[in-house]
Amino acid sequence: MNKTIPGKAVDGALKIARVPVDKLLEVAPENKATTSIGLAVDRTDAAVRGAAGTVLRDGGLAQDADKRRSATSERERALKLRANAEAKVDTAEADAEKKRQEVEARKQKAAADAKKKREQAKKQADEKKAQAEKEEKQKKQAASKKAAEKKQKAAKNGKAEKLEQLEKKSEALEVKEAAVTAQSEARRLEGSASKVKEKRKQD
Repeated sequence: MNKTIPGKAVDGALKIARVPVDKLLEVAPENKATTSIGLAVDRTDAAVRGAAGTVLRDGGLAQDADKRRSATSERERALKLRANAEAKVDTAEADAEKKRQEVEARKQKAAADAKKKREQAKKQADEKKAQAEKEEKQKKQAASKKAAEKKQKAAKNGKAEKLEQLEKKSEALEVKEAAVTAQSEARRLEGSASKVKEKRKQD
């Protein structure tokens, strides 16, 4: 259905009115804000065309308005789907990053726990070694002390035994000397008696 002359005038005026906005949207980077502005302009354009088509009884303008509304709705729907998909991707990436961080955290914790266990095991081993060395040292000291005591006791017993032997030798010498003295005295007395006897014979 063709537009009427007034309808064509409305179409031309709307196109002229859109030029600054369209130019701006062409050079501006596409983002949520520019997309929203573009959709708003398209909806406004379709609404004005629809209203003008109704007022002017211009079927072509009304039909153009319907097409623009449908196109804008489809575009908006596509953008929503795209936004939802991007949101899902972002969520999936965020979940993946979270899981990666959790895995990394578990790895770090496991490494820290393993290191702590190794340090504890080394500490316990060092303590056991030190305790064993201490006990061994104490045993050696006790053995050395015991050996020294035995040696001292043996030396003491040896001196006592030697002293006893000396005392016995001294007693034996005294007895021997007494015997010798007794024998000498007996011989002396015997000699004296012989002399007395001999003298009596002479008398």
